[in-house]
Amino acid sequence: MNDTFTLGILTLGQSPRTDVEPSLRGILGDDVRFVQRGGLDGLSEESIADLAPVEGEPGIETCVLRGEGEPKGVCVAKRHLLPRLIAAARELETQCDIFFLLCSGEFPALKEAVPRLIEPIAFIRSVVATVARHSHLCVIGPESDMAAAPMQWQPYAARVSTAISSPYDGKERLFEAARRAQASGAEYILLDDMGFTVEQRQLVRNVSGIATLNATSITARILREFL
Repeated sequence: MNDTFTLGILTLGQSPRTDVEPSLRGILGDDVRFVQRGGLDGLSEESIADLAPVEGEPGIETCVLRGEGEPKGVCVAKRHLLPRLIAAARELETQCDIFFLLCSGEFPALKEAVPRLIEPIAFIRSVVATVARHSHLCVIGPESDMAAAPMQWQPYAARVSTAISSPYDGKERLFEAARRAQASGAEYILLDDMGFTVEQRQLVRNVSGIATLNATSITARILREFL
């Protein structure tokens, strides 16, 4: 292994994810080198728009980068994204010590194609089950994910409710989601999108007064064990 540990970051959208780098760096430290690839790297806004789901087709929200590197949420069809993700993952695999998917969802075909890829969802489920097995969990995430969230998280909590906010919707939308979680009587909150930063987690915690889990922070703390 090289003197500097190299961590690969595979994002669904475009890289580098400068919006979440500080959250990862704050836990992993400065001695880790990040190498990033994305499923939408190299595509123009027009090309990405062509990947949008057709009416009635499920989509997945991800992040593209504006001119100044500012993240913007977009929705693309999973069938278009998957081949590009597999190609990006195979390239990334040759350039790092370990690499992980910057997403809290599951992609069985991606994992089958690139078995060494770490999918954080296994970590996140274990943590949620440990604290919320007998409690009310409110899941906060993008609108495209929230219809399926209760069924996905029901095995790991006694009760599941949801509140809609994407990491890219702005502070006011996240504030509203935190208030909704508080009004629901939730005992725990999960920020179920790897785009949420430690600052956004703290905002939700402060507004709601509820213990708040962040998928990104959970993943980074476990990845630190590999260093």
